[in-house]
Amino acid sequence: MRYFIVNLAVHLLVTILFVVLTCIRASYNRRKKTKHIVTYFFPIAFAIVAIVDIVLYTAPRLMDVNSLINNNFYYNTGAVEQIGFMKNYFVIDGNYYYINPLRNQLTEGDVVRVKHTPYSRFTVEITTITEADDTEEGGSVKETV
Repeated sequence: MRYFIVNLAVHLLVTILFVVLTCIRASYNRRKKTKHIVTYFFPIAFAIVAIVDIVLYTAPRLMDVNSLINNNFYYNTGAVEQIGFMKNYFVIDGNYYYINPLRNQLTEGDVVRVKHTPYSRFTVEITTITEADDTEEGGSVKETV
């Protein structure tokens, strides 16, 4: 969970930084201290970046803080379709699940059960599911952590 908290803190700092930059550059524009025409549009660009960061990263993680405190998680099972370049996310059934890249030991094609937060889909626990050869029951499923 430390990775989740650090990730949330970094996105909060990035959002605050872009909001502050928006205010500073808008202040320059308001006082007519803008020297180049391109810099006149910096507040708009900074505001768009801040909004995108809030919508995609910061807000879902903030909404998941309550789930972490109350241990309220969702589960999903499926085969890993894709793993991110930096190994910080993987894809199951078209949904992206975020994970600590230092502890990611998944490979594409693994069948896993994922315990994740509801909004940002940050992975709390991954259980690899393997099929045991059991002739009596026609093959049972065995979960390993």
